[in-house]
This record gives sequence, C-alpha cells and structure tokens, in this order.
Amino acid sequence: MHYSADSSSTPLPNYVSQMRTAAPLEDTHIPASNIPVIAEYWLWLTSSMTKAIAEKFGAMPTVTVLSENTEQVTATEARWFAQTEPVFARHILLSIKNQPLVMARTVTPESSPDVAALQGLLERPLAELLFTDARWQRLGDLQPLQLDNGLIGRSCLWQQTQTQNSGLLVEEFFLPELYEGG
Repeated sequence: MHYSADSSSTPLPNYVSQMRTAAPLEDTHIPASNIPVIAEYWLWLTSSMTKAIAEKFGAMPTVTVLSENTEQVTATEARWFAQTEPVFARHILLSIKNQPLVMARTVTPESSPDVAALQGLLERPLAELLFTDARWQRLGDLQPLQLDNGLIGRSCLWQQTQTQNSGLLVEEFFLPELYEGG
C-alpha cells in the first residue's frame, strides 16, 4: 500500500527526497565536535522520541505519513543492512499543532518480516511498537547523521528477537522548530 500526504493542504517541502540524502556524520565534512549543542539531547536520547516531544510540548505529536513504499536502498542503508536489495520505506513527520518538528524514515529490506509491522502502523508512531513490545531490541549505538541540506539527525537499528531477517533502520531528523518550541 502507498500513502502520501494530503495534497489539498499547504504544499510540503520534499521531505522524502531530503531524508534519502542522509550520511553518517563521519562521512560529512562536519566533525562530531561541531554538532550544535542544542541538538545533543535529541541525538543521544535513548527513549522514545515521540514521548520526549510530548513532554517538551505538553501534547502528543501527530504522525503524518508522507509515504510508504518500496524503493532503492541508499548507500548509507546498504552499509547497515550489508545488502543492496530494495527496501520498504516509511516516511513520516511528527508535528505539534501542524508544525513539523521531526521527519523520520524507517526502512527494512523488502524481504523482511518487518514490512508487515511497518504497514500495520498507519498513523501511529513507530514508538508504540518499539518501546512497548519486548521482542524489539535496539542493536548497537545511535549514529549521528547529516542531510545534504545541513539538518542533523540520527539512526539506529532495531531487530525483533528470535525473528530471522528482522531489522528496522530508524532515521530521525530534527527540524529547527524542535529546538525552538516548548
């Protein structure tokens, strides 16, 4: 199934294309020591991004699904998954009062059993799955990212325990309004 943002509302920037430019900070020309101090809390947050936004802004963020579809894996994602087969990608915005704060891209290999879990979320945040179902475990450390447009973000890999070929790469990018509100 393919979802996309409602085209009758105000036109959105091409968030999906922006997210596809993600590269680990170590691959960019910005040293990790130059990460803006204001972004550090969000970069290293180990709990739910959705919950942290709700705490900061006093309301649960809404999820806008920008797209859910199969597409080519990016070079960065191919390194995480150690393969180049197409991925199923879910792109969303987390917003408060229609103000986007975070854009996120979650990908899994097209052949992964995790595709069904992503498709079943619809307009619910991924955190409802990852932080409430004990079968999901974060693998490794959070990885700082940067987009071509300069936005900072992070990624981490999640896996269902005891499920072969499981793996979700979650990439979250911080829009300037995330730092300003609350």
